[in-house]
Amino acid sequence: MTNTLTMTMHRRAAPRLSFLLVLALLVSAAKTELIDANDEDVDRFCYPAAYRNTRQSCECSNVSAAPWGMRALHIDCSYKDFKAEDLTELLPLYIDTLDLSWNQLNRAPNFNSDSLRLLNLMHNNISTISASNFGRLVSLRELYLGWNSIQQLDAQSFASLPHLQVLNLAHNNLHALPGQIFGSLLVLTTLELSWNRQLNQSISAGTELYSNYGINAKLDALRLDACNLSELKLRLDVPLRELSLRRNLFQRVPDQLPAALQRLDISENRLEELLPVDLANRSEIRQLYVEDMPLLQTIAAHSLASLRQVELMSFQNNRRLTHLDGDAFMLESGNLTMPPLRTLSFRGSLLRNFNVSLSPVFKQLTELDLNGVPLHCDCQLVWMKDLTIQTNGRCLRPARVRGMLISSLRRDEFSCERWPRWAYGLIILGLIGLCAAGVYLIVMGLRPHRGVTMRRKVGAGSPYARVTIEPNRQENFH
Repeated sequence: MTNTLTMTMHRRAAPRLSFLLVLALLVSAAKTELIDANDEDVDRFCYPAAYRNTRQSCECSNVSAAPWGMRALHIDCSYKDFKAEDLTELLPLYIDTLDLSWNQLNRAPNFNSDSLRLLNLMHNNISTISASNFGRLVSLRELYLGWNSIQQLDAQSFASLPHLQVLNLAHNNLHALPGQIFGSLLVLTTLELSWNRQLNQSISAGTELYSNYGINAKLDALRLDACNLSELKLRLDVPLRELSLRRNLFQRVPDQLPAALQRLDISENRLEELLPVDLANRSEIRQLYVEDMPLLQTIAAHSLASLRQVELMSFQNNRRLTHLDGDAFMLESGNLTMPPLRTLSFRGSLLRNFNVSLSPVFKQLTELDLNGVPLHCDCQLVWMKDLTIQTNGRCLRPARVRGMLISSLRRDEFSCERWPRWAYGLIILGLIGLCAAGVYLIVMGLRPHRGVTMRRKVGAGSPYARVTIEPNRQENFH
């Protein structure tokens, strides 16, 4: 009886248990996209409100902001495929950084925050910037708008950003800039306008950049790479320290540049020869980059003499550079300038030799890169054997030392030929001609003279007499 009752109770409990299991599975399936409310990482998913605490939401992290260790919120919304309609305009409290790169934004959202300091909208599909886009971000310090499709900027686009220090508009389709567009950015230190290929339509030959667009006189870095510029005028008295003009159409280094420049990048332009006028009055430059020049062939005498503070120079990947004048660091007065140069690179150039007059400058270097330079290791280059640094320079000629490092050669292997190669060729051709003439004379000397006649006649007993061959009569049986 007891066993029967027990079995009956189990049978009744089984459907209830099954129902509870099914209910638990349904609840679990309904909350697959939700983060457990007791999860310690729940605060990491706080924005936007429509996706709060789901895997589609952005990743939020609390940090201690300088200088007093106050709470700051960093929100990473990159690679979420968000559109502008998916984002709420009111940002969370204490937000410091918002990264919305690599999304599908077709316009800049009109955010509202009094604490946001960095906004990254790179790699989206934004085409225009209006005056209202950043009007409620009064504390913004850094704004990154690169890698979009921006073609038009409103004249008041940045009027509400008095504290902005970094503005990046690189890799867009800007053709023209409204006048005084940067006039309200009173503390701007870095301006990036690179890779706007039609920007030369706005920056004309007679335009002075600072006054025309209201650029802050205390700007620290200006980048204008790949803007198809052929001329540029900047104020001479501004404290600009870094200027990048890579991949433009300059045939000469612009002469109206700030005297305080410390880093100049003129790479990938159309200079054929570096002349003293190109770097005149550039005594404050610390770093000079003249790389990947498609036409540069010569670094002329005295062209580097004005760089009295330079610490790094790079001429790498200049495939046509074949001549470095021995007086490149020499003043026209004949005095040698000794800048505090520590790093020098000719990697990938076609220089074949270095004049011994360059040895005082080379001996103070801590890094000299000669990778890929086809050196002619003759007696004129033996002085480089005394350098204490590794240059990775290898010999192309003469053939007996081809491929060997300069540092691995003995001093007696740096030898010069006494005669030029064309002289050896002439000597060999002359010897061949003499040998041919000698053979001709010998042959002619062995031939009999025309006046000599054979006195012995050919008779019947002579071996040269006619011989008549008759058939064998014994073979005729008839």
